[in-house]
Amino acid sequence: MAEKGEPPEVLVTNVMPLEGTAFEQRLHVDLRIRNPNDFDLFVTGIDFTLNLNGKRLARGLSNTTITVPRLSDAVVSVQTSTSTFDVVRQLFSFSQAQDLSYNITGRLHLKDGRLPFDNSGTLLEKGQLSGAPSP
Repeated sequence: MAEKGEPPEVLVTNVMPLEGTAFEQRLHVDLRIRNPNDFDLFVTGIDFTLNLNGKRLARGLSNTTITVPRLSDAVVSVQTSTSTFDVVRQLFSFSQAQDLSYNITGRLHLKDGRLPFDNSGTLLEKGQLSGAPSP
């Protein structure tokens, strides 16, 4: 079983649209995995749900193998898809008068277990999309 320790911190560092169809939009998502433990994490996969402003944007899965060194971090890139309806819902609900916040939850799959994670942050502060200067 995996060594006990603190849960990893998983941060969204980039989201880029890829090709899409009338019903599906592909996304490239970069995640930074921070390991606060005194042992390496040998990650064999990741699954996550990404929400923007409280609404689901995408579900991601990857079987990429990566080692996150002790007391360090590593970046993993995941190509995922979302429903075009989810993207349209996000666009209609977004207001330039609010921050663009995210929440990412999921599990890192290890050779000998799984580690859950749950993290939130702000991608853009209100006014940044309009070109208006930040206060």
